[in-house]
Amino acid sequence: MKNKKVVTETFKLGTYLIDSILVILSIYIAFIIKFQFEPPIYNLEPFIDIIPFIIVSYLIFMYVFGLSDILKKSIGETIYSITLTVISLFITTAFITFFARGFAFPRSVLIISPFIQLALLSIWRSIVWKLRRIQHGVKNSLIIGEKNIDYVAKKIILKQNELYNIKYICGSNSKNIDEYLDNVEVVFICNDVDYNIKSSIVDKCLDNRKSIYIIPDIYEIAILNSKLNRADDIPMFKVQKLGLNFEQLFFKRILDIITSIIGIVLTSPIMIIVAIIIKLTDKGNIFYKQERVTIGEKRFQVLKFRTMVMNAEKLTGPILAGEDDPRITKIGKVMRATRIDELPQFFNILKGDMSVVGPRPERPFFVEKFKAEISDFKYRTLVKAGLTGVAQVMGKYTTTPEDKVRYDIIYIKNYSILLDLKLILQTIKIMFMKESSEGVTLEEPLMDIIKKRNPKIVVDKD
Repeated sequence: MKNKKVVTETFKLGTYLIDSILVILSIYIAFIIKFQFEPPIYNLEPFIDIIPFIIVSYLIFMYVFGLSDILKKSIGETIYSITLTVISLFITTAFITFFARGFAFPRSVLIISPFIQLALLSIWRSIVWKLRRIQHGVKNSLIIGEKNIDYVAKKIILKQNELYNIKYICGSNSKNIDEYLDNVEVVFICNDVDYNIKSSIVDKCLDNRKSIYIIPDIYEIAILNSKLNRADDIPMFKVQKLGLNFEQLFFKRILDIITSIIGIVLTSPIMIIVAIIIKLTDKGNIFYKQERVTIGEKRFQVLKFRTMVMNAEKLTGPILAGEDDPRITKIGKVMRATRIDELPQFFNILKGDMSVVGPRPERPFFVEKFKAEISDFKYRTLVKAGLTGVAQVMGKYTTTPEDKVRYDIIYIKNYSILLDLKLILQTIKIMFMKESSEGVTLEEPLMDIIKKRNPKIVVDKD
């Protein structure tokens, strides 16, 4: 197991090294094309001087856009991440050349090189993707849980069947758990498994060197990144309280002000065009105000571009938007898919009602509803509501409220300025990904999916 981990880490480092070589090689090839195989040293020198900055920039963008772990991504998602990385690197390189004898660095090289980078990195990373899939193989797996087991099983069967072959789905009180554990390599444990049973299963998995994936509850999230402490010679974890301290709140507010001003300036042409289109298409209100809940359960009016017909909820009352919702206008569908409808919230951020990053603000009706149904929902309002967040970057429109709450609490627990910056950049990545902006949908019953996908799965939930 240890040797396998060493091989995996070595493989990753080798991948990053070749990535860096290809990025630099692409720029050199652009010089070759520009100067017909004889680039002058005068033009090459500024390029050579900034090579370290280009490599560091690439590695940062590669990490932010998810190229550090491509095992669970599709090949399409991988190439999409490469495209965003190359575009970001192009902008950064253009900026760097202004400070490194920019006039000696030909603009044509700057323009040609991203296309070569995209081609070379896409071919190389496609090979890496295939090798990683072969290396990982398809692992025989077991899912253990209670009420949430159907949802988890559906997700893995439908989305990760190329990585995990589900052999058994069983309740936590099944008498056959030990037998199932002996016949699998990977174990998924749902959050609703009793603590004592969960502890016993984890112990057996560790003893037999099996991989374990645990869907966390508030206890597991609370002990994340806990500091080792002691009472005399007794080791213990100090669980930090949820929420941000004064220093964190201060610097987060500074980031919010800077980001919102930049956001308003950069997106103002888009907002003006959208406003005109909305007014011309149905002559209704351009903006839509709605009461939402933020830190300390304070209420504020969130500002959005209107994406639905006027008075959409007059007859239906408060309901979540669904896929192909007839209330959504044609331009509204485009705005929702690209999240353009959220741009006016930069003004909410500048005002101080919201933050750039944080749990999405819910309506009071749904806050009360979810608080009654989800015990941990109350922790979301320990920080300001945000324009984007971990739940938006990692999840989808179809992600359950319970899972969104887990993402939000994990964000609060792990908050840092660097995490905010990373999430802001990652939000760019998901803006044009359709799967992340789908409406709430109903899924097939688990047994129907099993019959279609893998009838050999043993279901033991009694």
